[in-house]
Amino acid sequence: MKLNHLDLQVADVQQSVHLFETIFGLTCDSNRASPALAFLSDGQGFTLVLQKKKDDAEKYPDGFHLGFLVDTVSDVERVHALATSAGHQVSDVITNGRGTMIYLRSSDGYLVEVSVRKH
Repeated sequence: MKLNHLDLQVADVQQSVHLFETIFGLTCDSNRASPALAFLSDGQGFTLVLQKKKDDAEKYPDGFHLGFLVDTVSDVERVHALATSAGHQVSDVITNGRGTMIYLRSSDGYLVEVSVRKH
Protein backbone atom coordinates (compact mmCIF):
# COMPACT_ATOMS: atom_id res chain seq x y z
CA MET A 1 0.00 0.00 0.00
CA LYS A 2 1.27 3.46 -0.88
CA LEU A 3 0.04 6.84 0.36
CA ASN A 4 -1.51 8.65 -2.61
CA HIS A 5 -2.51 12.08 -1.32
CA LEU A 6 -3.24 14.29 1.66
CA ASP A 7 -6.07 16.83 1.56
CA LEU A 8 -5.70 19.96 3.70
CA GLN A 9 -8.52 22.42 4.25
CA VAL A 10 -7.03 25.94 4.18
CA ALA A 11 -8.27 29.51 4.46
CA ASP A 12 -6.30 30.77 1.46
CA VAL A 13 -5.48 28.24 -1.27
CA GLN A 14 -3.10 30.49 -3.20
CA GLN A 15 -1.17 31.50 -0.07
CA SER A 16 -0.80 27.82 0.84
CA VAL A 17 0.35 26.95 -2.70
CA HIS A 18 3.03 29.62 -2.38
CA LEU A 19 4.19 28.17 0.96
CA PHE A 20 4.48 24.61 -0.31
CA GLU A 21 6.20 25.66 -3.53
CA THR A 22 8.74 28.10 -2.09
CA ILE A 23 9.63 26.42 1.20
CA PHE A 24 9.00 22.72 0.54
CA GLY A 25 9.68 22.43 -3.19
CA LEU A 26 6.32 21.05 -4.32
CA THR A 27 4.97 21.91 -7.78
CA CYS A 28 1.44 23.11 -8.51
CA ASP A 29 -0.10 20.80 -11.13
CA SER A 30 -3.48 22.51 -11.33
CA ASN A 31 -4.97 25.92 -12.02
CA ARG A 32 -2.69 28.20 -10.01
CA ALA A 33 -5.33 30.97 -9.96
CA SER A 34 -8.08 28.87 -8.40
CA PRO A 35 -9.21 30.18 -5.00
CA ALA A 36 -10.95 26.85 -4.28
CA LEU A 37 -8.62 23.95 -5.07
CA ALA A 38 -5.00 23.11 -5.87
CA PHE A 39 -3.04 19.93 -6.50
CA LEU A 40 0.68 19.93 -5.71
CA SER A 41 3.18 17.19 -6.44
CA ASP A 42 6.48 16.16 -4.94
CA GLY A 43 7.52 14.57 -8.26
CA GLN A 44 7.71 11.15 -6.59
CA GLY A 45 4.07 10.09 -6.62
CA PHE A 46 2.66 12.03 -3.67
CA THR A 47 -0.04 14.68 -4.17
CA LEU A 48 -0.95 17.39 -1.70
CA VAL A 49 -4.49 18.67 -2.22
CA LEU A 50 -5.37 22.10 -0.86
CA GLN A 51 -9.05 22.99 -0.61
CA LYS A 52 -10.68 26.20 0.54
CA LYS A 53 -12.22 25.71 4.00
CA LYS A 54 -15.97 25.95 4.08
CA ASP A 55 -15.91 27.39 7.62
CA ASP A 56 -12.99 29.60 8.69
CA ALA A 57 -13.82 28.83 12.35
CA GLU A 58 -12.73 25.19 11.89
CA LYS A 59 -9.30 24.53 13.41
CA TYR A 60 -6.80 21.70 13.20
CA PRO A 61 -6.31 19.80 16.45
CA ASP A 62 -3.21 20.58 18.50
CA GLY A 63 -0.27 18.58 17.25
CA PHE A 64 -1.74 17.91 13.79
CA HIS A 65 1.11 17.93 11.30
CA LEU A 66 2.53 16.54 8.11
CA GLY A 67 6.18 15.71 7.69
CA PHE A 68 8.83 15.76 5.01
CA LEU A 69 11.94 13.59 5.21
CA VAL A 70 15.19 15.01 3.87
CA ASP A 71 18.60 13.39 3.41
CA THR A 72 20.90 15.49 5.60
CA VAL A 73 21.02 17.80 8.60
CA SER A 74 22.17 20.50 6.16
CA ASP A 75 18.86 20.08 4.31
CA VAL A 76 16.94 20.68 7.55
CA GLU A 77 19.08 23.75 8.26
CA ARG A 78 18.56 25.06 4.70
CA VAL A 79 14.76 24.82 4.99
CA HIS A 80 14.95 26.45 8.44
CA ALA A 81 16.93 29.38 7.05
CA LEU A 82 14.59 29.73 4.06
CA ALA A 83 11.45 29.66 6.23
CA THR A 84 12.93 32.06 8.77
CA SER A 85 14.03 34.55 6.12
CA ALA A 86 10.53 34.40 4.58
CA GLY A 87 9.04 35.39 7.96
CA HIS A 88 7.35 32.10 8.80
CA GLN A 89 6.87 30.96 12.38
CA VAL A 90 9.40 28.13 12.69
CA SER A 91 10.93 26.27 15.62
CA ASP A 92 14.60 26.14 16.39
CA VAL A 93 16.48 23.21 14.87
CA ILE A 94 15.85 20.28 17.24
CA THR A 95 18.17 17.29 17.60
CA ASN A 96 17.07 14.33 19.68
CA GLY A 97 17.16 10.52 19.65
CA ARG A 98 15.01 10.40 16.50
CA GLY A 99 17.09 12.79 14.41
CA THR A 100 17.16 16.49 13.50
CA MET A 101 14.01 18.44 12.72
CA ILE A 102 12.14 21.72 12.54
CA TYR A 103 8.45 22.58 12.73
CA LEU A 104 6.87 25.37 10.72
CA ARG A 105 3.48 26.63 11.89
CA SER A 106 1.21 27.41 8.94
CA SER A 107 -1.21 30.31 8.92
CA ASP A 108 -3.98 27.68 9.27
CA GLY A 109 -2.46 26.35 12.50
CA TYR A 110 -1.14 22.95 11.43
CA LEU A 111 2.55 22.12 11.67
CA VAL A 112 4.88 21.06 8.88
CA GLU A 113 7.84 19.00 10.06
CA VAL A 114 11.07 18.70 8.11
CA SER A 115 13.40 16.03 9.49
CA VAL A 116 16.29 13.74 8.87
CA ARG A 117 16.34 10.47 10.79
CA LYS A 118 19.22 9.62 13.06
CA HIS A 119 21.56 7.21 11.30
